[in-house]
Amino acid sequence: MPQKFQNVDLPESFSRELRSLLEGLLQRDISKRLGCGGEGADELKAHSFFAGIDWQQVYLQKYTPPLIPPRGEVNAADAFDIGSFDEEDTKGIKLTDADQDLYKNFPLVISERWQAEVAETVFETINNEADKVEMKKRAKKLKFDTDEKGSDCILHGYMRKLGGPFASAWQTRYAKLYPNRLELHSESSTTKTELFFFDQVEEVSPDLQTVKGEQCIIISLRVKEEQKSKLVLTNPDEISLKEWSISLRSAHKASIEMLGNMARKAGKIYGTQHDTVIPATQRSTNGN
Repeated sequence: MPQKFQNVDLPESFSRELRSLLEGLLQRDISKRLGCGGEGADELKAHSFFAGIDWQQVYLQKYTPPLIPPRGEVNAADAFDIGSFDEEDTKGIKLTDADQDLYKNFPLVISERWQAEVAETVFETINNEADKVEMKKRAKKLKFDTDEKGSDCILHGYMRKLGGPFASAWQTRYAKLYPNRLELHSESSTTKTELFFFDQVEEVSPDLQTVKGEQCIIISLRVKEEQKSKLVLTNPDEISLKEWSISLRSAHKASIEMLGNMARKAGKIYGTQHDTVIPATQRSTNGN
């Protein structure tokens, strides 16, 4: 079928330059059409309609747009038409360094309306999630705290212990320090509480030591007569970690001293410890 062409009537209000530009773009004969003479876009840039235009400034987006849509107006059928991309259309696309150069001078402008929407939606969602996590932590901490009312617990709080099946993972434990022991409680009901009595502790490191990039408290344990092991504890809060370090050393020292005093008293009571008495004859002999 032969093509049917329709004449286009341009409004009289159009300037002579604009009419010339449109007539050139709408030429039926491709060889006479503006931009098809072999120079491409340069033919359009050289047209009188664009006289006085600095194309470098256009490239850098320095010109104020002649038409700015009213704030809040959306020129789309619905919200799903905005920014929607088919995954198949974008899959495998990678931007090269040359592509990135095209955008390095693009100014980023975010309207106050958009900022307010972000603050009211995204930030609110994030804050709600953070509040849920914090409330969950407080509930867990409260569960452990209620058990310590009226007890002789010296210090308690969350600590991180190095261990686990691979002996290289940090495990969160709720630690409780008593005058004679250290307890490490797990939030899992299937994991038993670990007890470390101070008569099994050989030493609490006087200084913090770096383990896996963390400042840690090292507790040397006596497992058997000739076997030893180490308990490694840390805390992301530096002040809390130092408080635990001091309290552990103090409790260990006091416990060892108390056990020593009890052993001496028991020895005197049951006759296993006595002062050596030197006979008088031996004393006189020794005196000579």
